[in-house]
Amino acid sequence: MFPAVLGEPFANKHTKLQMEGKVVKRLVAEGREALPNEYTALLAGWGSRITRHHPASPAGGDRHSFRWSGPELIEALACIGQEGHCWLGVLHTHPSTAAIPSSVDAANWHYPQLSYWILSFSGQTPVLRAYQWVDGSFFLRPYEILPG
Repeated sequence: MFPAVLGEPFANKHTKLQMEGKVVKRLVAEGREALPNEYTALLAGWGSRITRHHPASPAGGDRHSFRWSGPELIEALACIGQEGHCWLGVLHTHPSTAAIPSSVDAANWHYPQLSYWILSFSGQTPVLRAYQWVDGSFFLRPYEILPG
């Protein structure tokens, strides 16, 4: 599905993921707005730099899971392609648990070349973590928040 849009943020194992600060701010704000339900967004940009996000509709989440409808996912991917970006990852929130992938997260992850982000609201301060899928498991990856 949309192979030309599919990015590879981990193409170079020594490249650190990057996300623009304005994207982080919007993800935190939109994730907080969705509470107590989960929130999800597709992450887009170039190389390993995330410059945009495309949120799912609020109807796509509940307290313990998130989902994309087929038409909504296709529309978001088409928009990413029309903007000239690549799909680099998926973010979802954990409203009341740590930013650690659950067994459900692992069982439902189908895009090992993409980054997997969890934004946790379980503590006083939101925690954002990035992961890479390698050989059937998620591994924590470093990232940098860029100014803006």
